[in-house]
Amino acid sequence: MKKILVPFDFSALSMSALRFAIELAEAAHGQVTALHVVSIAPVYLESLDPNGYSVGSASILSELSREAAEHFARVKGELKTSIEPGFRVEQGLLHQIVIKTIHETEADLVVIGTNEINGIAEVMMGSNTEKIVRTAPVPVISIHRGQRISQIRNIVFPTTIDLDQHRFIWQIRALQSFFGAHLHLLYVKTPDVKDSDKTLTGMLGDLAEYYGLSGYSVHVTHASTEEKGVLKFAARMPGSMIAMATHGYTGLTHMVLGSVAENVINHTHEAVWTCKLSEHV
Repeated sequence: MKKILVPFDFSALSMSALRFAIELAEAAHGQVTALHVVSIAPVYLESLDPNGYSVGSASILSELSREAAEHFARVKGELKTSIEPGFRVEQGLLHQIVIKTIHETEADLVVIGTNEINGIAEVMMGSNTEKIVRTAPVPVISIHRGQRISQIRNIVFPTTIDLDQHRFIWQIRALQSFFGAHLHLLYVKTPDVKDSDKTLTGMLGDLAEYYGLSGYSVHVTHASTEEKGVLKFAARMPGSMIAMATHGYTGLTHMVLGSVAENVINHTHEAVWTCKLSEHV
């Protein structure tokens, strides 16, 4: 958490994300960059022209950038911190610019504020947060409300019984160590799972021992879907952080298989840490 990137649109949610990122950076002796993305094109035209504006729009972009920089200077004046965040203004589609900026700044974490989404908008469009979570090459923390890092004393880790996820578990252990949190290994037992609760609990204990985990407890919860099980369990621990892997599916594959992590982000009030599994197996 040495170089933290925060997509920033001056909303209350992005302010919460910025404050959370600054707290992380203070604790890790790192730095924060706020990224403001402007797009002149209407949302429904973005997919037709993701990389540029119409002719003659350079002056408009320059003016928008100047106004954003002035606004952010006022924001910095309101922050009480020893960390002075940097500020960048870029043009394009938010999720594409975030990925580009991660590479350019060598960011190792993204912190983003997000709202719940439901219904047809969730099915047809998704959210910018979903797209970033799905494609980011670094971990992403999604913040739904003002939250302090000092409040996070429990990390809910939904997991399968998988003995081939060493690099991902290393990330989980580092996260637990950073927050000094208790780790809750959670197995969601859906109707198609035939193992008994006792067997699953024992397997979770063996998993924790295999990976050398400490400061943990194991839990089995029953639900019709993995998403509902995670949400039900996390709701009993306000102020916790949910830590999940995402497979990074895109296109038709994503529409068919979806992502439990993205669905949890859309429907929980807790902070969610995600990491693309394809990068950390």
